[in-house]
Amino acid sequence: MDGENTTRAFARSLAALKRQGCSLLITGPVRDGSHLRLSRQLMGDADAESRWRLVVATDTRDVGIRCPDAADAQRYRRIDRRPAMRGSAVRTCTASPLDLFALEREMHETINEFDVVADGLSPGELRVCVDSLQPLVDIHGTQAVEQFLDAIIERIDETSGMGHFHLPVDPEYAIVSELSLRFDAQIELQDGKHRWHLLKDDIQTGWLEI
Repeated sequence: MDGENTTRAFARSLAALKRQGCSLLITGPVRDGSHLRLSRQLMGDADAESRWRLVVATDTRDVGIRCPDAADAQRYRRIDRRPAMRGSAVRTCTASPLDLFALEREMHETINEFDVVADGLSPGELRVCVDSLQPLVDIHGTQAVEQFLDAIIERIDETSGMGHFHLPVDPEYAIVSELSLRFDAQIELQDGKHRWHLLKDDIQTGWLEI
């Protein structure tokens, strides 16, 4: 497939994923802010009044600026599982220790609350960010994280929402291959750029500016 046809096929497939709901795995051991910048794009800008946003923080920095400053506090929840938690004006859910079952339950409860208050979430309204999966894998192992992902991704799909999950490691690592089977697309970050791989359609873009 030539470049022009690949671009068209990618655009069609991505549009379909946005309508149907999708989950994205974001990889790359970069520390230049690329994970944050891409995440902010995927969460939607401040003008998107219909967005319902859930951010789960396990080891990320700058979690407070993950969403636009003007994001409606009633439509924005943060579940903070970092070792050192910071205060915030938005509603923050906290628990300790980093328990996968408790985290899964709290994410489900938050999404259910959004769904009820919205009187049914429309396609693309729900945006979920988990940053990152690394501590979950380190503590609980691959199998437990796979089960966690299956449950959360299923709930996101039920609302036709969009979820993105950060795993800041080299995309060649075995853990990426193992977890990527559960996702619709993998996004690789490198040197301030990113490229998409739509896994089911096997379409890969070139390197794009974030």
